[in-house]
Amino acid sequence: MVPFQGYGRLTRSSTLALLTTVVVLIAEWTQLISAGAMTALRTGCQVYVLLRIMRARVSPAYLLLWGPLAYFCPVLTALIIYLFGGRKHSSLADAKKEVNRVAWRLSEEPDFGGNNFRLLGDRHGRDTLEALRTQIRGAQKRIYISTYILSNDAVGREIVSLLTARAKAGVEVRLLVDAIGSWGIPLTLCRPLHRAGGQIARFNPALPMRGKGSANWRNHRKIAVFDGTTAIIGGQNLGLKYMGESPSNRRFRDCSFSIEGPTAASIERIFIADWCQASDEPPMNFATQLRERPRPVGQARVAIIASGPDCEQDPLWDAYVQLFSNCKRSITIVTPYFVPDRVLFSLLVTAAQAGRHVRIMVPRRSDHRLLDLARRWYLRTLRDAGADILFFKPDVLHAKLVIVDDAHLVVGSANLDMRSLFLNYEIGAVVRDPAAIETVNALINSWEVESSHYSEDLYRQSRTWLGRTVENISKVLAPWL
Repeated sequence: MVPFQGYGRLTRSSTLALLTTVVVLIAEWTQLISAGAMTALRTGCQVYVLLRIMRARVSPAYLLLWGPLAYFCPVLTALIIYLFGGRKHSSLADAKKEVNRVAWRLSEEPDFGGNNFRLLGDRHGRDTLEALRTQIRGAQKRIYISTYILSNDAVGREIVSLLTARAKAGVEVRLLVDAIGSWGIPLTLCRPLHRAGGQIARFNPALPMRGKGSANWRNHRKIAVFDGTTAIIGGQNLGLKYMGESPSNRRFRDCSFSIEGPTAASIERIFIADWCQASDEPPMNFATQLRERPRPVGQARVAIIASGPDCEQDPLWDAYVQLFSNCKRSITIVTPYFVPDRVLFSLLVTAAQAGRHVRIMVPRRSDHRLLDLARRWYLRTLRDAGADILFFKPDVLHAKLVIVDDAHLVVGSANLDMRSLFLNYEIGAVVRDPAAIETVNALINSWEVESSHYSEDLYRQSRTWLGRTVENISKVLAPWL
């Protein structure tokens, strides 16, 4: 036996053995702690993903996509959902309420009556382009324009040039573009406007991650407001694909609407809220604009609905639910993408089965092939329920129109799909004016002449196993497209 030598007198071999033991114990404990932490992290990520998806309100089939991903790759899936998922943002909703509080403190509640409402719907978008030219040149105080897409083409350059001229003349010019919709637009396009004193902002940048909320939340609104008295909204972006002076077989068939009167102030308020979100400018900087109320100039009642992640609920979806639920005679829907949520779809099926005239008009082929695949089951089911399904043949139909009982017209930027209803920033206008509804009905009837009715031959691939599989996959992916 080796005699005890006292503290601090360990031999070199015993010291090495002790250190080795300590290192092994530390490694084992670290491994145990790391394994426990990793398990907790994986579980936490899985719970986070499921909670976010369950709150999405889009489709039960949505879980079929994210459930397996959350199980096998929870951390990566949670990161994707954090960056691109979710539907609401409480702080943005509070910011929007602050804009409304400032507006209401400075003036009375918005008045939606007394408007002049005009359709801008010629075949090639010349009406809309000419209206923009006229209003930009005639504006005396301010011009606020928000668009999803600003194209670097003849139309985009002309609009920027006109805005630059007005900015040089002392008119307040603000241009808001979506950072993804207008991705790749050269800075040189808007540089003359900036040098002339105009202001340009990009909405919710995704790269670098300087946006507010999910990168999947896009500003799909098309808004142009002039002096707070006249506004133009609709589905047309600023580019040759949507409007132009000369005819083009590549141009989308679309329309916009000019609104003159008290409702223009409500549209301007929506722009101001979006601008404050994008630029961090305080709402009180717009006190003068928010205080103004245009005088009545017509008979149309045009109520404005803003919908998006900055709203506590889903106002546009709620409006459709109410209109479809109370339908007595007819529902007409014109939309480029038809992928409704289960509630709206059930209401449409019920209305068709009850003998209401349900008419759905979509393009024969849109610019999103996956959405065309995803819509097949919805259209087939509605056709079987008695609805009239029409496919517009000549061009890509890009208009967004809903008419219920020939008494309520809904126009704006929102498609009848889950992205527009639950993810995007959208604007809609509910119009109650017989003359306006008659004009829009006449436009739709002219498109019907150029359309064909649903036929089994058109979707014969849907009857195959592969066709149904592709449909189901497309339906799951549809909310992200």
